[in-house]
Amino acid sequence: MPCLDATILIDILRRVPAARAKIEELERGGPLLTTEIGAYELYLGIERFGARRRDEEARKVADLLAQVDALPFDRASTIRTAQLSWDLKRRGQTIGLLDLLTAGIALGHGHDTIVTRDQEDFRRVPGIRVETY
Repeated sequence: MPCLDATILIDILRRVPAARAKIEELERGGPLLTTEIGAYELYLGIERFGARRRDEEARKVADLLAQVDALPFDRASTIRTAQLSWDLKRRGQTIGLLDLLTAGIALGHGHDTIVTRDQEDFRRVPGIRVETY
């Protein structure tokens, strides 16, 4: 089952048609998944707004996340993320920390596909397949 990166969730909130179409396609395959890192990225994104707008955006984020199962950063995820980090380092590559955590959580929970608009980092992660929209 694919795991949704924060980019597609952000694009859903922004009503990007391609993201909506991808979500509709994925919903036919079962429940939607993201990670708690994705949830963090959504909430972080609304912190720049004033209080009134932040409250409104927080409700939208909460409503969206209520429709998606969020995978936790548990011990299996911790171990898998450490392995990925070391493997990338050995190959002289790096990726953003949040993408590394997202990939480690997905793999730690047995999911090998990330759905994202931001393909570059995830394509370097061994064991991860990338779907875009």
